[in-house]
Amino acid sequence: MAENDWQKVATTLRRLLAGPTEDQRKLAAHLSVPLDCATPSPVAAAVLRAFLVRPLRLRTVTTRGRNGWYTQRPDVDIAPIDHPEYDYLRKVAVEAAMSVPAFHEITSRDLLDAWLEVAWARRAVSCLESLRPQVGDIAIATTRRGADPLVGQISSISSNARLNFRGGRGRGAWVHTVQRVVRAGDSEHADLELEARKQVADADRYPGRVTTVELERLARWAVTRVPSRTDRAALREALATADAERPMQVVLERHPSLLASVVTGSHGVWVIPQAFLGTGRIPDFLIASRTSAGLRWHIVELKAPTERLTNVGNGHEVEALRRAISQIHDARDWLKENLLSARQDYPGITVDARGLILMGREDPTDSASKIRDRWSVDSRISIRTYDWLLRASEHEYSEVWGLLDEETRDLDQDNW
Repeated sequence: MAENDWQKVATTLRRLLAGPTEDQRKLAAHLSVPLDCATPSPVAAAVLRAFLVRPLRLRTVTTRGRNGWYTQRPDVDIAPIDHPEYDYLRKVAVEAAMSVPAFHEITSRDLLDAWLEVAWARRAVSCLESLRPQVGDIAIATTRRGADPLVGQISSISSNARLNFRGGRGRGAWVHTVQRVVRAGDSEHADLELEARKQVADADRYPGRVTTVELERLARWAVTRVPSRTDRAALREALATADAERPMQVVLERHPSLLASVVTGSHGVWVIPQAFLGTGRIPDFLIASRTSAGLRWHIVELKAPTERLTNVGNGHEVEALRRAISQIHDARDWLKENLLSARQDYPGITVDARGLILMGREDPTDSASKIRDRWSVDSRISIRTYDWLLRASEHEYSEVWGLLDEETRDLDQDNW
C-alpha cells in the first residue's frame, strides 16, 4: 500500500521495533517461552514459531536429499545459516546503527529473516527522518557503480519505504539509496524535473506502444486511403514543371497519401507537414506508421527534383544532399535533448527515427547506389528520387506493405 505522508510510513515501521505485541507476550507466558520486553516483534514471532514448529508443523522447507528425493522437513532441522548470509545482516545493521546477535546465536533462517526485517525497518526509518521526502520532491539516488544517478519525482511512498517515481513502469528507489531530495520550491527543482522526465523517456523500451489517447493527438493528420490516379497525376505534373523544393512540398501536403504509401501501416498512417521540432528545426514532413507492434516515425526532407545526387566528376554528394543529411541529424540531436516534450506532440517518437530524403530524378549518369547504401546502413537515412516515390505510390501491395520498408527491411530488423 502506498502513502503520501512519509511520517505514516515511518510510524508503521517503528511498530516493528517497539518490542513484542500484547498477543505475543500472552502466548510466550502461556508457553513459558522467555521473551525479553525489548525483543522486536518480528524476532519475537520467530522465537515463538521455533518453539511451535515441531508440534504444530507450522513451518516446513522442501529439501533435496542425496538420493535426489525432495522431502518436507521442519525449518529448525535445516543446516544453519552461512557466513555470507550473516555478513549481509551485519552490513544492514551497521547502516541502521543497531546491534544484532552473534553468528552462533542465530539458529535458523527464520530468525535471520526476522532480524533482517528489523534492520531494514530501522534503516528505513532513519533515512525517512533524515530526508523527510514529500510527493512532488525530486529524489536523487545511487544506482550501479559508475552509472549516472537515478533522478525521479516522487509520486508516493510504499509501506516498505520505497519511493515511487512518476512515469510508471516500476520506477522508484529504496529510501536508503537516496542521496538527497530537492523540494518543489528549490531553484534546481525545475531542471531536475526535466532530467527525471528525460530518464523516464530514455528508459521506455517500447516507446511505439502508445495509448488511444496519445493517438488522438495525431487524428487530424491521418491518411485513410492509398494513392489514387489523381494523386499520382498531381505528382507527375509537379515533377514536369518544378525547379525548386517548394512545389514538391505543396503537392505532397495536398496529397499526403503519396508519402503514406512508402511505409507499412496496417493500423494507421499519419503524415505531418512542417512539424515543429524546436527553433530552426522544422522537417518538411514527419510520417508515423502503426503496426500491431506499435508506432514508428520517419523524418522526411525534400529537395528540388532538378538536383543531382552526386557531383559530376568526383561522384561525391552534392551540397543540397549534404544539407538534407545534416537537417536530419539536427532533428535527431534535438530529440535527444527534448525527447519527453517531443512525445507530447509526437507520441512514441525516438531519437533514431529513420530519415528519408527525396530529391532529384533518376538519371543513368547520376548513380548514387554506394552513397545510398552507406547512409542507409550507417545512419538509417534513406535517399530516394521522386521517380521512386511515384513507383511506391503504384506499388501493387502499397495498401499493406510500404516500398521503403520492403527495401530497407526495417520491419524485420526492428522486430515489427
